[in-house]
Amino acid sequence: MIAMHNTRKGGLTWFLGCVRVLWVFTVATDVVPLAAETVQAVPPGYTRDNSDWWSLTRSDDEVVPREGDLQDSNFQILGFKLNDETFGKARAKLGKANIVERGDASAGRSQICYSSPGKKSKTYLIFEKGEVNDAFYLFSVGPDWKGSEQCSESNLVVANLSTASGLHLGQTSAQVRAILGRPSFTSDNKIIWFVSAEKKTPAADFENLKKRNPEMTGDELHRNYDFYTLGVYIEARFLSHKLVYLAISKTESY
Repeated sequence: MIAMHNTRKGGLTWFLGCVRVLWVFTVATDVVPLAAETVQAVPPGYTRDNSDWWSLTRSDDEVVPREGDLQDSNFQILGFKLNDETFGKARAKLGKANIVERGDASAGRSQICYSSPGKKSKTYLIFEKGEVNDAFYLFSVGPDWKGSEQCSESNLVVANLSTASGLHLGQTSAQVRAILGRPSFTSDNKIIWFVSAEKKTPAADFENLKKRNPEMTGDELHRNYDFYTLGVYIEARFLSHKLVYLAISKTESY
């Protein structure tokens, strides 16, 4: 997970094969009571696995961001930004979708998945909320994962779906760099931007913080909440020199 001051990013293993995993469930009558007990013990929508290979939040690898800034338009897609209201806005825009819960503690994450209609050449748009970060993922290549059947189809998820800044699948690395600027890391098929910046707290947000902390004096509020640290992690993966996976995650910490 990405968290400022104790910075983390997710598992970054990249699988570009065409393998699809078949999940086969064999249920015998003598194990049905045990299965029923297991289902009752697990919260609805909870999945006990890390097969979501595309998630940045699922592991605890330490990385350190560099100072810098990225435009807010990189965190906007389909007309809304990454924040606490993302799930609600996504459902209003794209339709109902089941929430899948994975992991716990610092690696806990909630996800809603949308895909392009049809069975071939699928494009996926997934929104995720971790303990401290919000993220979305846009990709068209990769193996199946447990819970992919929970993805809801939407006509708004298309191959050329882009962020407000113009990032979209199919672009070359040069086109992506032209939008995001100097990267933090590069390899043959992967480019990473990982930056942090101190930001002034917007007036409306400060007023909300004031209401949520009535015990604080004015001086304490300004000392603690006048500024916040924005951490941004963006990962772009390429196949045959074309963008096939885009992950954008951000944290805001005081």
